[in-house]
Amino acid sequence: MFTIKKKIIFSNLGVVIAASALIAIPVIRMQTSSIEESVTSNAHAQGAQATAKINSFLLKPMTIVNDMAVFVASHEIEKEETQDAFDDAIKGDSALYSLYFSDTVPMKDGGIMYSNDKWEPGEDYDKSSREWYQKGIRTLTPAVTEPYVDADTRQPVTTIARAVQKKGANYGVVAIDILLGDLTDLISETRLSKSGESFILDANGNYLTNSDSSKILVANFYNDFPGMAAYKNEISGDKAFVNLYAGGGKYFLAQKISDATGWTFVSIGPSNELTAQLRGSVTLILILLAVVLGVSVLAAIGVSLPIIKPIHTVDVAVNEIASGNADLTRRIKISTKDEIGSLVGGFNKFVEKLQDIVSQIKTTRDELGYAENDLQDSVSDVSSAIDQIITNISSVDDQMSAQANAVSQTSAAVAEIAENINSLERMIENQSRGVTQASTAVEEMIGNISSVNGSVARMASTFDQLSQNAETGVEQQKKVEEQIISVSEQSKALQDANKAIEDVASQTNLLAMNAAIEAAHAGEAGKGFAVVADEIRKLSETSAAQSKKISAELTKISSTIATVVESSKLSSVSFRQVNEQIISTDQLVRQIRAAMEEQQVGSQQIVDSLKVMNDGTSEVRVAGHEMAEGNQLILDEIHNLQESTGVIKESVSEMSAGAEEIRKTGNKLSEISNMMKKSVLAIGKEIDLFNS
Repeated sequence: MFTIKKKIIFSNLGVVIAASALIAIPVIRMQTSSIEESVTSNAHAQGAQATAKINSFLLKPMTIVNDMAVFVASHEIEKEETQDAFDDAIKGDSALYSLYFSDTVPMKDGGIMYSNDKWEPGEDYDKSSREWYQKGIRTLTPAVTEPYVDADTRQPVTTIARAVQKKGANYGVVAIDILLGDLTDLISETRLSKSGESFILDANGNYLTNSDSSKILVANFYNDFPGMAAYKNEISGDKAFVNLYAGGGKYFLAQKISDATGWTFVSIGPSNELTAQLRGSVTLILILLAVVLGVSVLAAIGVSLPIIKPIHTVDVAVNEIASGNADLTRRIKISTKDEIGSLVGGFNKFVEKLQDIVSQIKTTRDELGYAENDLQDSVSDVSSAIDQIITNISSVDDQMSAQANAVSQTSAAVAEIAENINSLERMIENQSRGVTQASTAVEEMIGNISSVNGSVARMASTFDQLSQNAETGVEQQKKVEEQIISVSEQSKALQDANKAIEDVASQTNLLAMNAAIEAAHAGEAGKGFAVVADEIRKLSETSAAQSKKISAELTKISSTIATVVESSKLSSVSFRQVNEQIISTDQLVRQIRAAMEEQQVGSQQIVDSLKVMNDGTSEVRVAGHEMAEGNQLILDEIHNLQESTGVIKESVSEMSAGAEEIRKTGNKLSEISNMMKKSVLAIGKEIDLFNS
């Protein structure tokens, strides 16, 4: 039993809990928000610091690349001078592995490549296939390549490269290789918690730094921490991405270092290390809340005892009255003047009023007993009369049902006859339309046959003309072929003549050389002759050169003429085949014309037969229509009879339903009478328990 004492205690406890919650929840939220904002702000600062360190690490090699590009562009570079300048530029920095320049000329064609370590590639070295060359040649600002493991040092390396221009055109590429091993030490202390870890990732998420060197450029961060892959699209270079509850009990910090590198700084660790201060604050608040609840319970007990004692006295008195023989003459005595005393006084007045009501009910019970006996007799008489009426109505309903079934069967038979007549009429109508359509189609076919006959006649005439043209074409093709063969033979004669010219030029050149020798022997007297000999030599050389060109052109002409001769032969064969096909087609056209003339005669006979059939179908359609109209009149009369029978049957059904309702009402009235009798007896038994 949930007593008043317990209610007072729990009510007080509920008020205290609600008040404590209203105070504690906002405090916990404020504390949580403040601590999370502090941790997030620290994370942003750590991300910015790490990014600044990495960019600072890359700034020096980028500056060196820009300076050396200016040096190469402004000097007529020499190998040793350039190598010394490169060596001085990276001296003293162990992270700067190699500085070099390569021009745009392939090594096999005399290209150059100078480096601080004086490495010289072989002629088979294809610099244009290297990523540093491909990225650098396209930009005048430093570009960063994808990191790779150097074959000599076995350390991760990346290359920064840019193009060098002279007079507005690309001259070559300056590049510097950077060892990335120092980056691990550079960011190892940049972390948010004691056991947290920080890494630099390449554009694909592979490790560039890791305390486990076996994972560098081999393992993928998002495979080791698959829950973090969901945040890849939220990482940018503008601001660090921070999630203190990234899943799996981890926090996650990430910031893109720069678009030029595509690298990302990430830091990950246990979330509970960041929220330790928050847990301490919440624990303290919960302890204070428990102390307040304990004090509230003790206070509630102390307040409830003076109130519960008098209420207990009233409870005992009421139970004594209730546990007796319902003696309404008994009264509760209590001397208190407070609200409880007023409650007891009201209860005594209620018992006194109840005593008067019970006395009146006893008198009324006896009167109801006499009335109930009279009602039972009347209900019995009404029930007998109603049974007789229901029997008569049921007999009439059976007769009307038999008549309705007969009318329905007649109506169904007439309807079936009507449907058969309608079906016959539709069939006749369809036949009439079919005959009409067939007649029209045959007439149209006759017209088409006439048209086809005209077309076939014109085709026969055309094929005769085509055959004559084809024969003429064959004859013309033969003449062309003979002329082409003649041109081919003339071309061979020209080649022989050109060969003779070439031989004359060769002999002339030899003669000019001999004349020049003799002129030289003659000394001053032979100078004029030497000039003439030199001009003759030049003329012979020009003649020889022109002869070679003419020979080449004649060779091409001969080749072309040979091709034309072959094509001409193929054309002659095609003309003959076309002529044969035209003759064959002309014979088929003449056969088609004869067949179409026979079909035209047969189609005219079909049209005459269809006209006779159409006339007979029209007479049958008129007779069927008259039969359908007579049948419809019969069907309408049967439908009217069916409706009348239905109305009578519905009226009888309504009478039967009404009589059934009256019977049910009589039965219910009898049941109510019996229930009333039982209720009067039960009320009398209960009223007799009261001592009034």
